[in-house]
Amino acid sequence: MIFRILGIEEEITGQSFALVRKTLHRLWLDWLKLNPLEDTVELRFEQLKTLFYKDLGFSSDWQSYYHSKNWLISDALSRRCGNGTSLAVLLHYFARKLDIECHALAFPAQTILAVKLTDRFIYFDAFAGEQKSLSQLEVIHRGHKGNLARLLSDNLEPISSSQVTERWLGELKSACLREDEFEKALRVSQVLLRLKPGDPHEMRDRGFIYQQLDCNSVAINDFEYFIEQCPDDPLSKILKVQIHSMDSQPAILH
Repeated sequence: MIFRILGIEEEITGQSFALVRKTLHRLWLDWLKLNPLEDTVELRFEQLKTLFYKDLGFSSDWQSYYHSKNWLISDALSRRCGNGTSLAVLLHYFARKLDIECHALAFPAQTILAVKLTDRFIYFDAFAGEQKSLSQLEVIHRGHKGNLARLLSDNLEPISSSQVTERWLGELKSACLREDEFEKALRVSQVLLRLKPGDPHEMRDRGFIYQQLDCNSVAINDFEYFIEQCPDDPLSKILKVQIHSMDSQPAILH
């Protein structure tokens, strides 16, 4: 999972994938020299938490949770600090090194890992560094979706590496937009469209980014595609008005 994301991160930011991979491998080997693996998965899970939060010193960035630096795995690795997604991806890497089966869930509020022990799965929040009960997950879910929302079995289904990657990209794109990092947001958007070619909502978002970069002619093309594909979407009416107000003269791409 992590190497798929790091490959895309290199494309977006220019951060060397090979260098980050080498750093991760060195950290693992250095730790392994001093810490023989335990026999049971329960004890290895305790080793994982010690390795990650104590020996390597990873912590949660509560104050800047939504900043783009906290979505970037290479940045989180160098600072030993990140948000729920970046920490979960890094923790997953070391869990697999410790021969612990774990996977990300389709939990909408944040990235939660399901960790398989001998006879059961537990739910682990990498950001808080603690196990979560079903009732605690429901509270988090209701805080995200609204007080009437209920935690469903579908929310606890495992998701694939590609789904984790798409979720990560969507979150990174939102962070870049909040920070007015439109050129970086465009690179993220292009990757998303490569993974989901022709997706009308991604096309709409790319159109917005092009508009912020004063590339109105290509922005209009993306908006018109969205309107054609989603004519009943309330945003289509808004975009029709917006298109008329935009200067449709060709612009030079940045």
